[in-house]
Amino acid sequence: MQNPFAYSNYVTGESFCNRKKEVSELLGYIKGSQNVLLYSHRRYGKSSLIQQVFLQISAKNLNIGTMHVDLYGTISEKDFITRTFLCLNQLETNLERRLKSISNALKSIKLNLSIDPATGDTSVSPSFEAVNEKIILEELMHLLSQYSKKRKLVVAFDEFQEVARYTEEGFEKRLRSLIQQHANISYVFSGSQQHLITEMFNSTTRAFYKLAESFPLHKIETRHYIPWIQDLFGKKKVQLSIALIEEIIKRVENHPMYIQNFLFHLWEEPGKKFSTETVDRIENAIIEKSSLEHIALWETLSINQKKTLKLILLNKGSNLFNADALKSVNLKTGSLVTKALSSLIKKEIITKNGNYLIQNIVFKKWLKKTLSL
Repeated sequence: MQNPFAYSNYVTGESFCNRKKEVSELLGYIKGSQNVLLYSHRRYGKSSLIQQVFLQISAKNLNIGTMHVDLYGTISEKDFITRTFLCLNQLETNLERRLKSISNALKSIKLNLSIDPATGDTSVSPSFEAVNEKIILEELMHLLSQYSKKRKLVVAFDEFQEVARYTEEGFEKRLRSLIQQHANISYVFSGSQQHLITEMFNSTTRAFYKLAESFPLHKIETRHYIPWIQDLFGKKKVQLSIALIEEIIKRVENHPMYIQNFLFHLWEEPGKKFSTETVDRIENAIIEKSSLEHIALWETLSINQKKTLKLILLNKGSNLFNADALKSVNLKTGSLVTKALSSLIKKEIITKNGNYLIQNIVFKKWLKKTLSL
């Protein structure tokens, strides 16, 4: 059997662990054409959840069109429009019909055709020559509205926080005004930079204020992992004890991506019986493989940021401004910690969820080894 665990791409099917409640709830919002703000820490499986829901829509033969737009790396309104246009093939796979639909909706806009040399697929995008981008955005959203007259749609904008960095004046307001007109489309706004995306939808001064139902994605509970892991390894005729599974889950703090990563390597181990020594060896190998990138990251940090990370580790993310705690890492004032924390959050190295947490668990383990903690 092929290794069922995946950590560098979407996880669906039998490789997708549980999330039955989340799948059901998200599907309910989509059926009701409600907008959803899906957010979590990085690599918690937001994109995989969206893909799993799309698979459910297909498996149940629901008359709902699905469209997944990855906005990561977009830097402008033009990029947003182009990326969304390229995903229209998810709604209409037939090129001739797609061209007809787009041409009818965008009568005044010239279209560009391009062929992917790897797949041979033909994509359609608008020409921005002598046309205001605002007009193209309006026509694009009108096109989605036209598609939604034939059947319900769900449009998932992944890494939507990228929009917050666009410099075009009034883009968020214009996009909101267009989205609000779509009664038969469910928009899923997904993001992992929580401080950015939650501000976009929760701040009264922002255009997207309360436009979507908040849907935080949490860690998967250990009790859900155990039968899933045992079932998959059972197909390889390998029996893992509950104690060993719980040890693995505890070490990676129930983080979905790191569990997939760990189990991928455990699957590749020869033999059928594994011990704590096996787990130790895999953990050390994972830390070692990423040491160069962690060294590079560490070297970009200021001395106070390094001290603050050590402070977080020593105090498990709490009581960071205690005088004795500051003294333990040779930080003289709490204001230095405040400034460092702000910078580390912006760099997405740490997050605050009650206590301050280092987001990358492997980086956290590397730090503990490097700082001898």
